[in-house]
Amino acid sequence: MNNTPIITFSQSNKGKRVLVCDGYVYHLNKSCSKVKYWRCENRLCAAVIHTDINDQFKVRKGDHSSHLSSPEHIEILSLKSNIKQRVVTEATPIGRIYDEEVAKAQLSQTALSIVASAQDAKSPLNRIRRLETPLLPKSCRFDIPTLYNHTINVERFLLYDKMRRNKRILIFATDDQLRVLFKAKHILMDGTFSSCPPFFDQVYTLHAIKFEQSFPCVFALLTGRSSSIYKEMLQQLEEEAERLQMDFVPNQITTDFEKALVKPLREQFPGARHTGCFFHFCQAIYRKIRELGLSNTYKDDANARNFCRRLMALPLLPLNEVEFAFEELTEQCPDVLAPLFVYFDNYWMKQISLILWNVSDLKTRTNNNCEGWHNRFNRRVDKMHPNIWHFIDVLKREEVHFQQKLLHAKSGFFKKQSKRTCIIQERLEVLANHFSNNEIDVNEYLEGLSMIVAKDKTKKKLNS
Repeated sequence: MNNTPIITFSQSNKGKRVLVCDGYVYHLNKSCSKVKYWRCENRLCAAVIHTDINDQFKVRKGDHSSHLSSPEHIEILSLKSNIKQRVVTEATPIGRIYDEEVAKAQLSQTALSIVASAQDAKSPLNRIRRLETPLLPKSCRFDIPTLYNHTINVERFLLYDKMRRNKRILIFATDDQLRVLFKAKHILMDGTFSSCPPFFDQVYTLHAIKFEQSFPCVFALLTGRSSSIYKEMLQQLEEEAERLQMDFVPNQITTDFEKALVKPLREQFPGARHTGCFFHFCQAIYRKIRELGLSNTYKDDANARNFCRRLMALPLLPLNEVEFAFEELTEQCPDVLAPLFVYFDNYWMKQISLILWNVSDLKTRTNNNCEGWHNRFNRRVDKMHPNIWHFIDVLKREEVHFQQKLLHAKSGFFKKQSKRTCIIQERLEVLANHFSNNEIDVNEYLEGLSMIVAKDKTKKKLNS
């Protein structure tokens, strides 16, 4: 029969490692090349435990005849250790961490009566957090400690750090992420703002489509939205591709409709097809309807609403049919929508290339995968404009999520498309077949597409 006791480890109030065995706590007394000597925390007690250098139990000597065990003390010790670990690795409010860990610990009534309240514990825990966290920057000029240059697995994570004329660019990506990006034939690009740290303008991300899923591969902190900044980011990625002896030549790139992106993408990827996100296109029409004071018209007038939806459906028509279909719509549209059609003609038909917003032949028509990741990231950051150290900590955890998602995909796991997405795709294919077989004309085709574009939540968007 094996009488080897079970030993675990925790932290003392001073942050030192302690051994726990059978309801008693032991402090490290001394260690040599092969043995660690632990003695009871009660200095009047002669009980000791020996472990090897790998913390495996070897022998126990003496007993605790001078005092009784204190299970409540060990419960609280474990609780404090867990709280401290989270306090120094997360930017979650300390009160929230404390309450969550106390609830999770399922303390005995005695331990619960002894443990300090969250209010009483905040001050020392705040002090611990300040000691473990670098000073917060006061401008975009600051040094990044080694801990924040690397992933949780201690791989290089900070790819690029350049300051020019008070404009700084930070790019984070591992070589594994870069390889996935450079192999991809279709990439998505998008920015987010609410989770951007102070002194930067946006978080810009590049995602690769692989196994019919999107993988976040590059995270950039940018201090502007100019063409020159985007060009510098893309050129640096090209240099990284050369370092890895790879080509960065995607066939298709999906972004929003930011004008500053068009030229850098055309110059960097002359052979790629650059398309704007269909979701962003529809959002732009929604916004213009509100700006023109047409929200009530859209809500109350079914005919006007149908014409608006046909405008939104134009990107789903074959490219060579768009101009004719728009002319037909313009001639038939209600007078109340004239300002909306003037805007569409001046901006989408004349200023923006039709090729950029036409997605009729594409399977992936939106940047929604990017948007989904941004929403996930914003939830994990859990605050508006977090400090740079908290931001990088969350980014490092996202890199672990990338590795897990990639391994799942390689081993055959896949994310099923929603039933709604599958139904929409089937309806689009049916309409396309009807049109190609001359069963419907272009106006009927557009009308059918507008019914697919219609969503119940449209009214909510217009009234929000």
